[in-house]
Amino acid sequence: MDELQRRALLRAAVAALVVLLVGGVAVFGVNRLRDTGEPVASPSPTGSAVPSPGDEPSQEAWLAWVPGGIPEGVGPAVTTVPVITQATTATSDIAWLERSVDASSVVVDDPPDPYLIPLDVTGIEPTYASFIPQPERELVENLMPGEAILSETEATLRGLGQGATMTFDTGTELTVVGTLPDALMGGHEVLVTKGTGEDLGVTHERYILFRVRPGAEPDPRNLAAQIEPLLPIDVPYPVVEVRPPGGTRFLRANDRELPPIALKLRFGEFAAIPDPSGDGPLQVDQAWESANITTEDVPILGPLTCHRKAFRPLREAMQVIAAGGDAGLITDRTGCYEPAVVLDDPSGLLTAVDFGAAVELNSRTNRPGNPPEQPDSIVQPMFANGFSWGGRDAWPQGALFRYRKYPPPGG
Repeated sequence: MDELQRRALLRAAVAALVVLLVGGVAVFGVNRLRDTGEPVASPSPTGSAVPSPGDEPSQEAWLAWVPGGIPEGVGPAVTTVPVITQATTATSDIAWLERSVDASSVVVDDPPDPYLIPLDVTGIEPTYASFIPQPERELVENLMPGEAILSETEATLRGLGQGATMTFDTGTELTVVGTLPDALMGGHEVLVTKGTGEDLGVTHERYILFRVRPGAEPDPRNLAAQIEPLLPIDVPYPVVEVRPPGGTRFLRANDRELPPIALKLRFGEFAAIPDPSGDGPLQVDQAWESANITTEDVPILGPLTCHRKAFRPLREAMQVIAAGGDAGLITDRTGCYEPAVVLDDPSGLLTAVDFGAAVELNSRTNRPGNPPEQPDSIVQPMFANGFSWGGRDAWPQGALFRYRKYPPPGG
């Protein structure tokens, strides 16, 4: 047997194992959702919110993503799956805003040196436009290098619109040419061409949009199982997440996490100094930390350092757990605040933990990637108070509870 055959057999074995793992997690997750009352919006193991009226992406678009990023070559290869007819792969990373001015040359953003503002940016291929409905499609089709489209929420948060200029730490300047509804941008703050994304340091492929053959009604789990053999044998998280049209609020990777723009609305935007490598701890602006991050006692959990807005839902969840006589089921905890950008983090970039709004419970018995072990009497009160459970992920993080309640209109 030669090396190529050996690798093919190993890949097939890994794929079979992953199918079993994903199926097991999916069944486990559905049972948990039924027990806790969390709505099941689709047959996939998602738990993501159903789009609200007027907030739907193209109903033809399916979504696929891999924790930690799409390995090289997998995006184009998905069309080898018989039912998939067209696909486009997009990059997504954090780009660092240095300065912005509006169309009248009035300075809007100018954090003190050396602080920068982290923005959630996606870089798209020309084929992305075909997944955008009319009349918004034309704006994407005409997007040129050096231009940017902002989500409507980002434009409101920044106070920027058409004609504004954004300058990034790489020296790249972008001209804002328009805005799109958040859903059509996958919840990202800024949309650029892939080439412009590379100029910003946005280089990692994170998600795939695709269409299926007309009339086909594939099961998301089966589609994931057909895509998984395309993954390299050494991929860190050998699972694929697939969402059907309407099965998730935003067509983006890590759709179980609140997008950074929603976290900013809920907890406030910060400036920070990134790790020089672009992959590591963040030095967050001390003024933001002083105003928002504090240490307080929480029933059962003891002293925690979290965002001030995270304490009330945490306390209310713990009070329910204590009232049910289940306090002893929580044997250890970590959290809430540990700001960092980790490029292959299975939870994504700029998540609830970076804002002081995530906690890990029972980490000793819930190692990442292992079958999760959390009693319903913990999962249910946490969910009821806004914390989704990482045990439902295809690559499970059974200790992780992340704040995921969408902010109301206007923040």
